[in-house]
Amino acid sequence: MRPKPAISAHRRDEAGLTGLSMAVDSGAEYVEIDIRRTGDGRLVVHHDAELAGLPLNRLTYDRVQELAPRPVPLVSEAMKIIGGRAQGHLDLKERGTEHETVELAIEAFGPDRFVVTTREVLSLVQIKRAFPEVRTALSVGRNLWERGIAHDFAPLRLIRKAGADMVAVNHRLARVGVLRQCGRAGIPAMVWTVNAEPVMRRFLGDPRVAVLVTDHPEVALKLRDGRP
Repeated sequence: MRPKPAISAHRRDEAGLTGLSMAVDSGAEYVEIDIRRTGDGRLVVHHDAELAGLPLNRLTYDRVQELAPRPVPLVSEAMKIIGGRAQGHLDLKERGTEHETVELAIEAFGPDRFVVTTREVLSLVQIKRAFPEVRTALSVGRNLWERGIAHDFAPLRLIRKAGADMVAVNHRLARVGVLRQCGRAGIPAMVWTVNAEPVMRRFLGDPRVAVLVTDHPEVALKLRDGRP
């Protein structure tokens, strides 16, 4: 019997520390955090490149806390909340965060209890060179107006160039052939971000899917495990 897909609980920034704790409490196998660096060098959990219309990488951490509607956790704080209860799903949103993130993760989770995802090929090359035992996934699924979108429809060359263990594919791309390509190549898939129940059912029953990423982990777990 094939293993069921793992669930990765994704919470956007507006959920704050409460949302992070709720993600851990959901029982999902992974908890995803988005990682960026502030202007004074702190690694923080934040999805967007801007906060209150200002570039995050030009703001000090203290200023970030003043501007944000809820506390913005440091990555080290978030890992402490997740560690021991779930595996880490660490989504790097920019270059220059690779080594520090992985070193923190090895300390918080152990070398085989987290996966690093990013759409930056060079980031994954750098991680694999320094930490060959760490699992990585190349993210594909840019918006149509973004540079590089054409590569997302045929990502095998970039996945291999990155030395990635998996592909993290947007659910829309997964349904138009990318999942089929990666499945034929023997590359496991993480599918993101799946929130509609019919789409959850589809991917939870697909043997090519290793991890399903969702904002609603309780629903995904119920569907996967037949929970009441």
